[in-house]
Amino acid sequence: MSKPIIKCIKEYMKTCPYLEDLAKIKVDFLDPGDKSKDKECWSIEKVEAPIVLKGNVLGTRTQRQCVFIIASHTFHNPLVDTPNIDNLQLYDNIAEWFLQKSRKKELPILNEGETAIKIEAIDSGYLYGINEKATLARYQMRCRLLYEKEEKSIWH
Repeated sequence: MSKPIIKCIKEYMKTCPYLEDLAKIKVDFLDPGDKSKDKECWSIEKVEAPIVLKGNVLGTRTQRQCVFIIASHTFHNPLVDTPNIDNLQLYDNIAEWFLQKSRKKELPILNEGETAIKIEAIDSGYLYGINEKATLARYQMRCRLLYEKEEKSIWH
């Protein structure tokens, strides 16, 4: 049985040198109540987007995408810019890591019959929202994995 693509992405993200304590990364869940000062919470969340982008004439191969958000809850400081700039820099580092990994063809390992083409940040990381005290913020960045999938031919 094949693994969900989002699980393949999660496993790939565990190799990112900019994310610490990846045992805490979740899929579709970012704990807003985590106020521990020594760790951040991370989530990978699929977003609504077309899956199949195009196919070949015979219908034996399709180009697909998985669009997802990388999100974090981290500490925010409304009085001092430095931690907030550091939060944004982390997302810039992840986007650059995606770019370099795609150039080197060091991409997520997918299921049999699926081949990763590219992983990329669609937009830069940004502040999505803050709590009432302005001490905890959600930052996020939209990304996507492009891949090809072999399809069963209608002629067989």
